[in-house]
Amino acid sequence: MRHPGGRRGIYFSRRRRRRWPWLLLILVIAAVILSTMIYFGRGPEESLRMRAVILDGLATDYPNQTFIESAVEILREAGFEVDVYGPENVSLGLLRELPSRGYNLVIFRVHGGRIRQPIGLFIGGGLFIEKCGLESYRDEVESGYLLLGRPFLSNDTYCVAPPHYISEKLHGTFRGAVIVAMSCFTGDDNVMASAFFERGAGAYIGFRGEISPGYADAFTIKFLRKLYSERLSMQKAFDEALRELGSDPHYEGSPTIYLP
Repeated sequence: MRHPGGRRGIYFSRRRRRRWPWLLLILVIAAVILSTMIYFGRGPEESLRMRAVILDGLATDYPNQTFIESAVEILREAGFEVDVYGPENVSLGLLRELPSRGYNLVIFRVHGGRIRQPIGLFIGGGLFIEKCGLESYRDEVESGYLLLGRPFLSNDTYCVAPPHYISEKLHGTFRGAVIVAMSCFTGDDNVMASAFFERGAGAYIGFRGEISPGYADAFTIKFLRKLYSERLSMQKAFDEALRELGSDPHYEGSPTIYLP
């Protein structure tokens, strides 16, 4: 017959051995929770890192350094990192990579035009991205993904990105970015806006009809100030900027906003 005290000693010794796996499991869970808290604790800081880009292809024909400096100042004061690409760097390659670069705001200061079917109907607008010829992107031109066009009062031929180029040829998603297309006819209908929404954009601003570069510049600066300096909502910033500026006094075009 075993001594009662010894039996208790064996019993307690077993309980201590059996507790170790539970203690180890608790430590592992605690480590995972701590790591998760640290990880997600960094998330908000990273999400506050805002980036903007301006594609100033229009500078070839209508340079406006005051616009660029004003836009950059407004955005940097609002906490943005700002990239500016001039005509020599605005390309289809850059366009394709825009969604994957993490921009919160994308401004196209480029020529725009209407896309006309052979039967004469207009079907949305296009963005004049880079000067090119038929041989530059023959496969995409012949397949209809790219169009060739000449801006108003210009003899240069451009590769024009239509809506289906935006929705099908770009890489990645915009993750809620605001898109401003400072170009003629980019807001005549919702086709271009829908293409950007398919790529994850959170808002799209285009222009109905013809506009002058000076008018597009003035509206965009006013809109940026109201949105990022005065911190108005997207819709209210747009409405107030349009109310204060009105339509283009030269061509009667005006901005329009589309939300998904």
